[in-house]
Amino acid sequence: MLTAVLTGLMVVLYSLQSLFTRLYSKYYRGSDASAAVPVFSLCYGLIIALCSWVSAGFGFAPSPATWLFGALNAVILMVYNLSMIQGGRAGSYSALMLCSLSGGILVPLISGWLFLNEKLSALQLGAVALMLVSIALLNSKDFSLKGASGRFLGWCALLFFSNGLYGVVLALQARRLDGAERSEMLVILFALSALLSLAGELVSGKGRRLCQGFAMGWRSLVSLLLCCASAFVAASLALRLLTLVPSGLLYTVDNGGVLVLSFLYAVLLFHEKPQKRETAGIALAVVSIILISL
Repeated sequence: MLTAVLTGLMVVLYSLQSLFTRLYSKYYRGSDASAAVPVFSLCYGLIIALCSWVSAGFGFAPSPATWLFGALNAVILMVYNLSMIQGGRAGSYSALMLCSLSGGILVPLISGWLFLNEKLSALQLGAVALMLVSIALLNSKDFSLKGASGRFLGWCALLFFSNGLYGVVLALQARRLDGAERSEMLVILFALSALLSLAGELVSGKGRRLCQGFAMGWRSLVSLLLCCASAFVAASLALRLLTLVPSGLLYTVDNGGVLVLSFLYAVLLFHEKPQKRETAGIALAVVSIILISL
């Protein structure tokens, strides 16, 4: 029962992270709109790292394994962000999201079976398949690979594997340390990701743009802080739950639950009108989550 409650809380918090990220972009008032992404990446990484350090009572004693997993995931996160940005400039956003979400489910599922001895029942595998169909339906409206370049397909492949491998590395750290050093893992992961983002801006000669980008407006700043708070608690819960729940199932519920709640936010808060295929996709996602919970 406690595991179900914590999983539900994690899903809600990750959905709020997505909501606050959207509000951050909507309210961003920097003089150069292109600075919104690097400013977000830098603040996001540093704030979550700081929250993790404070939550551990300012203690920080990571093992070599946690250093390795944290640094590896920081690089994977950088690759994911780069792929999303560059891929978004080169082709269909729906195709990118389909690759990202399906990779976030399939890569941990296969890795868990191969390396973590995670055995799923036929019912659970069927539920995962339903979730993948749901994701396909929800991203089918503007999906198109017509005329797609090899470069765009490469970004799609990177998104698929980077989103999946991010979850795999979290699972490996949680299992290897049996849930210990969660705060250290988050500090290393998010602090290094922030430093990599900062280094990228400085190397490309955009340091001045980055500094000016912090003049974002108070509503954007509040959205950013709420996003970081949601992400910090959600990530802490995820590392704990990965010692209790097979990673493939946890990420299926996570992705599906966030999709359902994001759909509800769009309808209730932003007054978007859902199409029939989107409603069908959400219904399948709900059925998938229910089947996994049985």
